[in-house]
Amino acid sequence: MDIRQLNYFVRVAELGSFSRASAFLHVAQPALSRQIRNLELELKETLLIRNGRGVEPTEAGERLLTNARGIMRLMERTYEDVENARTGKSGKVAIGMPATISMAIATALIRRLREELSDARVTLVHGRSRQLQEWVLSGSLDGAIMFDAPSSPMLEIDELIREQLYLVGPESAFDDLGPIPLEELSSLPMIIAVRPNSVRVLVDSELARLGQKLNIVFELEPLDAMLDLVQDGYGFTVASRRTLKTKGRGEGLAMRKIVGPELVLPVQIVLPTRRHNNRLQEAAFRILKELSLQVLKSED
Repeated sequence: MDIRQLNYFVRVAELGSFSRASAFLHVAQPALSRQIRNLELELKETLLIRNGRGVEPTEAGERLLTNARGIMRLMERTYEDVENARTGKSGKVAIGMPATISMAIATALIRRLREELSDARVTLVHGRSRQLQEWVLSGSLDGAIMFDAPSSPMLEIDELIREQLYLVGPESAFDDLGPIPLEELSSLPMIIAVRPNSVRVLVDSELARLGQKLNIVFELEPLDAMLDLVQDGYGFTVASRRTLKTKGRGEGLAMRKIVGPELVLPVQIVLPTRRHNNRLQEAAFRILKELSLQVLKSED
């Protein structure tokens, strides 16, 4: 197995076609197929299977794809670090964050990075916290903002803020806007995200401690759709004040603080414990932390 074979495999798997990968890599298709076949023989596994549209990775292929991306990223970093040692401002940095955080800070972050690190190539990626954690550990991301990251010796976790969570419903549904005990959520029709969404996991876990569970009427991914359904009176949801402000969805909705216990979601910057001494990345994550604290605290 060598770097060239891994690069070929990643391109075929990502593009879903030997012909497209051949054109992209400027490598003859028979030579490309031969290299992938040699890789399969060495690993004693079928890595790609044909479908009606081209090829897709097998289960073994998906595992190799994750590891190969990390290896390719590590190789890129090796070259970048040599250049970075000289200038400290060039190279690449890949940052991940949940979409709701990105809406609040992405534009300001790009502007600030361009001002201070004009030669750097910055990639911003959206994902769930669990996905972001996997990408940081695999080396696909240099670091990420996450909600409630699990403790791990492989991760360096720096807390930014702690977001208070509220019960959100239509204004007409609340006679009282005072705090509401957590256990009362079990008697309300709830519209909430699919697990492993961080808010959903936290609510489920804390209710389970009280011997209760959610009464779910709708379970869905898009936050805008959830808030539309809440606004139309189909039920209630759980969200932070910042989320509603970021989405511009305060009109027609009311919030009640959840207590007994309070629901608080940590927002954290997560970096791999083992990483290169890279001045570009250190500068980028310093800027990310400063800007995140400034923006998120102002919106809380």
